[in-house]
Amino acid sequence: MDETGWREDGQNGYIWCLVTDTPQPVRYYEYHRSRSGEVAKAMLGGFGGHLVTDFYAAYNQYSGRQQRCWVHLLRDLQALQEANESDGEVVAWASGVKRLYHYATEQLATGPPAEERRQLSERLWQMVERFGLQYATMYGHPCCSLAKRLLRHQDELFQFVGHELVPADNNLAERALRPLVVQRKISGGSRSQAGSETRMKLASLFGTWQARKLNPLLECWRQLGYEPGLAT
Repeated sequence: MDETGWREDGQNGYIWCLVTDTPQPVRYYEYHRSRSGEVAKAMLGGFGGHLVTDFYAAYNQYSGRQQRCWVHLLRDLQALQEANESDGEVVAWASGVKRLYHYATEQLATGPPAEERRQLSERLWQMVERFGLQYATMYGHPCCSLAKRLLRHQDELFQFVGHELVPADNNLAERALRPLVVQRKISGGSRSQAGSETRMKLASLFGTWQARKLNPLLECWRQLGYEPGLAT
């Protein structure tokens, strides 16, 4: 899941995007004025799978299983290192956290069985806890903020290790939003509620058809009740 800005009649709002990477993938979009966690909860409904997101606080209200995006975390760790490049302690701490992710991906590359994945996930959980406890209570220290993030999302960092089909990042949702981001930059958004609803419905249909490698023209005909012949 991910979200991005969108303007309706000159007012700021947000597009919320839900995607799946299953054998029958789905791309689904809704426009809301709010960026609060209530929107995410309402859209997810009774979802029982793993929710993969960035670290935006709105997703904290989701009570199910989550995987937080490692690309976002790695980017923040890199920024921490660059801002404190002369502080060997900070650089070493950030490098250590990054090594946890790279170690996990290296181990998964060998295709371990489910039990080994579970054991690896538990070891990484304990290791990330040690990194978090190192600076989480040292307020004012450069590592404090990210250390607290590690502890806050400790259970949500290595779900991808224990569960084979869970990705380590939310790149799929971000890429699914890109066409609408481009449209926003060109058009400035939509002029009315009806326009926003139409745009989201069309984006959901065409995005899903594209993800399923279906011919959008043929699918449009089917939506209109016309079944084209085999010849096209």
